[in-house]
Amino acid sequence: MSSSSSVNEWDNDYARVARIASQLRSQGSKTSSKSGYSSQADHRTLSLQITRLDESLSTLPLPVGQIQRRRRLLQHLRGHRLDSMSGSGDYNPPSADGGNMGGQSRMTVAMQQQDAMIDELAVGVGRLRDQTQVIGDEARMHVDLLNDMEQNLDAAHGGLDSETRRAARLKEDQSVWRLQLMVAGLCVLFVLLFFMGMSP
Repeated sequence: MSSSSSVNEWDNDYARVARIASQLRSQGSKTSSKSGYSSQADHRTLSLQITRLDESLSTLPLPVGQIQRRRRLLQHLRGHRLDSMSGSGDYNPPSADGGNMGGQSRMTVAMQQQDAMIDELAVGVGRLRDQTQVIGDEARMHVDLLNDMEQNLDAAHGGLDSETRRAARLKEDQSVWRLQLMVAGLCVLFVLLFFMGMSP
């Protein structure tokens, strides 16, 4: 498997896991006690998938900065998973400083979401750059192929011109040779006629 295909496969797996995490988060507030066991199983599966993606990061042929961006995306998914698990439980009354804690928590979540969006944008730009490089390489290959075809056509055209000139020269040489033979024959005939006229 090539380096670009392995990176694309990781990005596709991350997008799939991110969709699952988003669905679990949106369903967290609607989860009842009857479906608690299935919800916990879903969260365990999601956690295993996130861990697998985190472990496979070390095998990707990427710079350190891009690997760190992808690791922050996985950390953001872990935060969503914890939020959705807490949202699916029973109601807990707020403490005395619950308002302040809630505001800080919302601010932290907003900052994490902003960081995750920036990281996802950076990953998307990296993928676009890689695809642009691949397209550029293929375009250069096509240009080189067209140049080779043009050179072959020029060589073939030059060889055809050379053969045409050679054939013309052979034709001219044959014409001159026939003319010389005719002149020589006429000279011999003239000499014979001359001697025949001189004889009594």
